[in-house]
Order: sequence, then structure tokens, then C-alpha cells
Amino acid sequence: MLDRVEGRRAVAVVGYAAAGVGGALVAAAVAFAPSFCFIALGAERFDRLRTDPTPRAFLSGAGPAAIGVIVGSAIPLAVALTQSWQFVVLGAAAVLLLLARRSVVTTLALTGAAGAAAAALAGAPLSS
Repeated sequence: MLDRVEGRRAVAVVGYAAAGVGGALVAAAVAFAPSFCFIALGAERFDRLRTDPTPRAFLSGAGPAAIGVIVGSAIPLAVALTQSWQFVVLGAAAVLLLLARRSVVTTLALTGAAGAAAAALAGAPLSS
């Protein structure tokens, strides 16, 4: 849950950068509105859905399917790594996420900065 909140804060920051305070307010409203509406409109039905066998069967299969999709996309991306510094950044991201229990947003920011620095040190252009 904390990762989602941090992600929505990032949306507000981007909105602020694009259009000032008004942009931040609109971006935050757009980011929070779907979750708020889902909870406000569906809270009464949630307990019924948790006990109904049909949605439970779907959710029992959706979890492993999501894991399969993530692994299925992660393997080709990992195989495409060509530089040793890329493996170091990937390993650092894994340590931050799995062992240090950092949020996804924090991990993306830190490893993105580390990757950009490593790419610059390796001689890669940082802008096109």
C-alpha cells in the first residue's frame, strides 16, 4: 500500500512540474479518484465477493498468472543485459526490494540514478 501512495505522490510532483499547483492538484485527483471510488462504491459488496466461490476461483488463478507474466517478461529482459554494470544495477535493485524492503519508487529512483551514472562512466550518451 505504501508503494502505491508514493507512486501517487510522484504523479503529483510530475503534475506540479508540468503545470504548477493546479497541475499537481489535478494529477493527484486523477491518481487517487479510481481507488477512492472503488472503495466507496464497492465496500458493501466486498465481503460478499470474498465468500463467493466464483470470484475466489478467479483470484486463486490470477495470482500465479501474474507471477508467470512477471517472470515471463523478466527473463528476456535479463538475458538482454550486455554490460557488467547492468548486472550490478539489477542486483542492487533486487537487494533493495527483497532484502532491504525498500519501496518500488525508492528502488527505481536509486537504481535509475545508479544506472545513469554507470552508463555515463562507461561512455554511453545520456541524451539523444
